[in-house]
Amino acid sequence: MFPKILALTVALSMTLCAQWSEPVRVAALSSEADEFAPAWSPSDSTLYFARFDGKCLLILAWRHCPLELLPSSLPAALDTLGDSIVYVSFANERWVGQRYVLGKRQRYAELVGSALPVRRASAAVPLAEINRDGVFAMFPALSPDGERLAFAATDGEHDTTTDLWMSHWMQNHWSAPYRFDGFEQSPLSEITPCFLGRDSLLFASDGFGGKGGFDLFVTAEHVGVWGSPVPLEELNSAADDRDVCVLPNGDLLFASNRAGTFDLYYVKRRKNGRSR
Repeated sequence: MFPKILALTVALSMTLCAQWSEPVRVAALSSEADEFAPAWSPSDSTLYFARFDGKCLLILAWRHCPLELLPSSLPAALDTLGDSIVYVSFANERWVGQRYVLGKRQRYAELVGSALPVRRASAAVPLAEINRDGVFAMFPALSPDGERLAFAATDGEHDTTTDLWMSHWMQNHWSAPYRFDGFEQSPLSEITPCFLGRDSLLFASDGFGGKGGFDLFVTAEHVGVWGSPVPLEELNSAADDRDVCVLPNGDLLFASNRAGTFDLYYVKRRKNGRSR
């Protein structure tokens, strides 16, 4: 088994080599505040993201965004969603998001979800199978078919780091979550997973080395086992790079504070060594 996983990791490294273009800051979505948590909703062709100015958190939407104009489009039309539900993921007529709730001693992150479309915060239902008392459950990511849910979570009330966990849709509920099987997660934090395909996952970590801060990695699954993470060298910087979003054409958005505050960056997928 392990030689096959090693071969898969090597093949994945070669496949991803020089696969992405140089990241471009999306000026139309940038401000003096932090922009982060991009998520594409295929049901209404809308890009959702968050903006935080140190006092107020806004959940914003860029309606019917033309993908080819992302780096240089006219200023976006923005509107807000309620309840500060952030880090939303959409797939297969359902969505899952993260929000904070007041616990016995502090606020905890929990996962909530509902059927599409997203209209009111009251439509959000806590995912009882995922949320546990005293544990932060954050950064949900649905697979393209909506059958898998990856997320990051602490392990106990006093844990300050997060690992990657997985749950499966069981027709009317989510299965009991379990840690990713296949690679030893770092002693620090794995966060913001995003499915590149059903069997490949992008995520950020500050515990696997790299260029500095949180870097972006990819792992692929083979026969139920996830291979060792491979860094996305073209995307990573000495700052924090995180919050990947896959657009319908295969291009990426991600958040980075390499310019001082968190902004969204656009990356084109290369085809035959060239950007499309």
